[in-house]
Amino acid sequence: MNGWELFAQADWAGARDAFAAGLESDPGDPEALDGLGQSLWWLGERDAAIERRREAYAAYQRRGDRRNAGRIATYMSGEHRIDGHDAEAAGWLARARRLLAEAGHVPERGWVEVEEAKRAPDPVHAEHHARAALEIAHACADPDVECMALAQLGRAVVRQGNVEDGVALLDEAMTVALGGETSDPLACGDACCTTLVVCDDLADLARATEWCEAVVDFTERRHFTPVQGWCRAVYGSVLVRAGDWERAESVLADALRAHEDRRRSGGRALPLSVLAELRLRQGRTEEAAQLLDGLEHERVAVVALVRLHLARGDSELAQALVARATDETRVVLDAEIALAGGDAAAIQEAGSRLRASAERLHRADLAAEAALLDGLATGSIEALEEAVRGFGELRYPLEEGRARLALARTQAAAGSPLALGSARAARDVFGRLGARADSDRAAALLRELGAAGRTAPRGERDELTAREREVLDLIVAGLSNGEIAERLVISPKTAEHHVGRILGKLGVRSRAEAAAHAVRSGLT
Repeated sequence: MNGWELFAQADWAGARDAFAAGLESDPGDPEALDGLGQSLWWLGERDAAIERRREAYAAYQRRGDRRNAGRIATYMSGEHRIDGHDAEAAGWLARARRLLAEAGHVPERGWVEVEEAKRAPDPVHAEHHARAALEIAHACADPDVECMALAQLGRAVVRQGNVEDGVALLDEAMTVALGGETSDPLACGDACCTTLVVCDDLADLARATEWCEAVVDFTERRHFTPVQGWCRAVYGSVLVRAGDWERAESVLADALRAHEDRRRSGGRALPLSVLAELRLRQGRTEEAAQLLDGLEHERVAVVALVRLHLARGDSELAQALVARATDETRVVLDAEIALAGGDAAAIQEAGSRLRASAERLHRADLAAEAALLDGLATGSIEALEEAVRGFGELRYPLEEGRARLALARTQAAAGSPLALGSARAARDVFGRLGARADSDRAAALLRELGAAGRTAPRGERDELTAREREVLDLIVAGLSNGEIAERLVISPKTAEHHVGRILGKLGVRSRAEAAAHAVRSGLT
């Protein structure tokens, strides 16, 4: 069986060996170099893959094969774009255009148009290139180009505010990609990645979750390891915002196991950044800092890094990093920086920008965030109630809890008897999630209002997972984290995580308090 047959069966190691054997007899064979590079990429050896395909490009050029040389030049442009090397990316794309200028309607031209859509300065230009790619795909009857073009077209249409039509295009792209029509795994992965990012940005948790699960299942069956790891990271991000933190931990752990190269945004950087955001939500700031160590220049880590510095009280450093964020993300981060600064005028201005973006992009999450900022800046109870409703409808529990806590403070300042109920509701949300810092803030407000800050909700033992119930029993027995880890055959870090979640859910500060509360309440 030759290399391409093995490649089509997703036998990446077999294909690698077959192409390497071919190069032994003909070291300059561009097809063998190309196949070896593609096989190495799917095996996760990205640097080696890029180098082999660079050699294949030069070999194709020497043979006068402009189409294949142009195809690889487009690939090289995309890899440099992902790494943030804009000048090199532009140079490779210019080379691809020149090589394919006279090729007519061939699939290679479609790949160029897709790359142009990704690099477009605005969604209108992106739509133009995506439609050109789609036209080429239909003329060539090429489903690989078609699924990528549909995904880019859907993304461009959504970014122009036409969410319904854009999402329909994305759904069609996923159907082509996952329905068995495509033959190029890179095209399939490209369409999947684009769709998941757009659904995630739209705060469409239901659709994002559905497609994430489908993609993870598909990529596992096909052994698409790099795409699988990346998609798991996006899936983890969706679960983090949905408040399913335990499942997010598992998904992100799988994503990290799929990659060994920490330096690349296509490898460990994205899942590490998402995990760091989860740690920040849990109030575990130093653990977040450890996860982000070495990722200071990764674009995918910008949001987590900004939030880390805000959590540490370093607004100046956070502001300096915001310039690296995308336009859509920057408006959110600017609002968070304004909020950390505490200037009412700056908060209100940031809220106005958020609301404008929400209307333009049809983003319900931005609208809820804008209402929160408006309420904080003006003391409007109505605006804060709007934020609570908005986050509740989106099923963003942490954001809903924070909006409730802000509402409670404003109600208390106005002398409203509803403040106590709002504060308790916020505390219960934070306790269920295991959000330590937020739990502390809610408890402090409750004490100010003359209520118990750490009263645990009813039915706590039912809220604990089976593993957490085991850990709680061992806490009551007086075991340390290390002893718990040894008893349950888990790592000490995992044991520490379980203990932290239990403390948050029970609304207590220490192991001793957890043990006493468990005995007193009949939880063990």
